[in-house]
Amino acid sequence: MAKIEMDTKNKKGEVKRKVVTVKQGDDLCEKSGGRDIYKGFIVKDIYCKEGNEAVDFAARSEILRLGKPIGTIADDEMKRQQIRATIEEHLNKEIELNPKGIKVLSLFFIDKVANYREYDAEGKPTKGKYARRFEEICNEVIGRPKYHDLFHSLHNEEDEAELVHDGYFSADKGKKNEPGKWKDTKGDTVADDSTYNLIMRDKERLLSFDCKIRFIFSHSALKEGWDNPNVFQICTLNETKSTIKKRQEIGRGLRLCVNQAGERQYEPSMNILTIIANESYDEFADGLQKEYENDGIRFRFLEAANFANITIIDNETQEERHYLGSIHAEKIMEELRSKGYVDKNGNVKDTLKKAIQEDKF
Repeated sequence: MAKIEMDTKNKKGEVKRKVVTVKQGDDLCEKSGGRDIYKGFIVKDIYCKEGNEAVDFAARSEILRLGKPIGTIADDEMKRQQIRATIEEHLNKEIELNPKGIKVLSLFFIDKVANYREYDAEGKPTKGKYARRFEEICNEVIGRPKYHDLFHSLHNEEDEAELVHDGYFSADKGKKNEPGKWKDTKGDTVADDSTYNLIMRDKERLLSFDCKIRFIFSHSALKEGWDNPNVFQICTLNETKSTIKKRQEIGRGLRLCVNQAGERQYEPSMNILTIIANESYDEFADGLQKEYENDGIRFRFLEAANFANITIIDNETQEERHYLGSIHAEKIMEELRSKGYVDKNGNVKDTLKKAIQEDKF
């Protein structure tokens, strides 16, 4: 027999990774709960000789070897897709919030500064692989018809992608008259002072539409000093194992957003943080939510009050008209209950999540 780590689907349709024990003749498609991606993976032979451990499959050319997965996404490709997802999420948020005077920011946490900014033999800064990849994807995505108006109103330079991102790192000044370089820090050293001062000095400018920068690359979570609002997307291109560090990273986006006048916006629908992660945040998120619940905040729960303050927009003038109100809000709750999306106590069921994912809601 052999133990294989694979993605399985449960009765609720949720896909989770777990370890499955298999023997000769087992069908991985059945073991996975019927996932088509495993069709044809029927165990033919299991080799256990030390140094040559492997699982061979009938009618498949792939051989599963110890420590060498089949079908995984290469690390570079995963990060490329993360960057793409962050850019798309960011631009969609700009379409929604720019008319309300709210500047949208996205924050990338990276593993090495050199992956964003390198230096040549003469000490001149050059773009690292993350910077090059960002510009390539940004130029591609911003050209879509969906972002036509956004492109022409805010991104009208020839090489706009180069102007909308920047990195905040700690300057290593080196010897006198030598060009400054950048180094990796933990966010709690004296070397981080330059980063702290830059962010604090330019905070208001950063939140202005006059400033082109919208995407920020950082190496550390900056234990103190980063209190910038309007970070709506956080992309973790680093490997974060520490719970404390995860809290620091997510905390960079837990600020009420502000408009161009610096006024805080309290509308819940405006203040939503999206995490584009390269690892599972399930366990961390569950623990964090339980702490919030102990403080009286409820998750996966709906009531009429959640809908009563929704603003109705006049179709002709596109101006805010009035709030939805309690009567209509209660009708929405009745509809959700009748369709089996929430129970009688307002607890959200998995059917609602599935309906949203399948665009049937």
